[in-house]
Amino acid sequence: MKPIMKRFILLALVILNFFNLTAIADVQNTQDNDDFQYVYSAKNGCMQVYDPYEKLNRKIFVFNSILDYLFLRPITIGYKQFTNDYTKARVSSFLDNITIPLTAVNYGLQMNYDQTMKSIWRFLINSTFGIGGLFDVASKIGLKVTKQTLGNTLAHYGVGPGPYLVLPFIGATNARDFTDTVFTNSYLNPIMYRVHRNFEMVVSSVQIIDTRLGLLPFTDYITRSSTDPYIAVRSAMHQNRESVIAYPKQFKCPKPN
Repeated sequence: MKPIMKRFILLALVILNFFNLTAIADVQNTQDNDDFQYVYSAKNGCMQVYDPYEKLNRKIFVFNSILDYLFLRPITIGYKQFTNDYTKARVSSFLDNITIPLTAVNYGLQMNYDQTMKSIWRFLINSTFGIGGLFDVASKIGLKVTKQTLGNTLAHYGVGPGPYLVLPFIGATNARDFTDTVFTNSYLNPIMYRVHRNFEMVVSSVQIIDTRLGLLPFTDYITRSSTDPYIAVRSAMHQNRESVIAYPKQFKCPKPN
């Protein structure tokens, strides 16, 4: 890859990674936990946001929002306008397939070997019959899994969300899910050790744009309608993330002091 292209991709990653989009975007069908002694956080009292650093968080939120307005949103709108729906669907399917090994690793760390094997089979089938993951063949035969990250694994062992954080360039997250950055997840994803570093950077950049595309209706709505966009984003991020977290049955979220 030419040096100028490398510099462009690195710059894109710095700009595009400012907002932890997956925390808001991961509103997916969750697995049936009846076979495991786990329940969703809504039943454990974890829906309350703990935001002791709100004053500082708000300042960083404004900084990140400006970056989004100047860089990420225009890039995403351009991608939306100049790419047809079929192509966008294939890109989303490919990106989803890339993350499945990460899901398999985290299910393994959670000692949920049934879901580990299901994740492996899903990846193998979509990577072969689905032409590198461009088509989701596995879902048609019942091989669906809920995405897992290190944050899910920590919660599995009883780690609560901790304080809400807004970090420069990384964006909305919490103390536990701060581990779920693009870079941390890459280190846990076995497939990233088998590809060239340039490919990883391109995938990360496209993944952020693809996720931002799915969030356009939400962010445009709160920009137009919300009297306090910070609260709207904080609430959406926290509730959506906690809705796909499974804590131990007896787990109780710590109450803020």
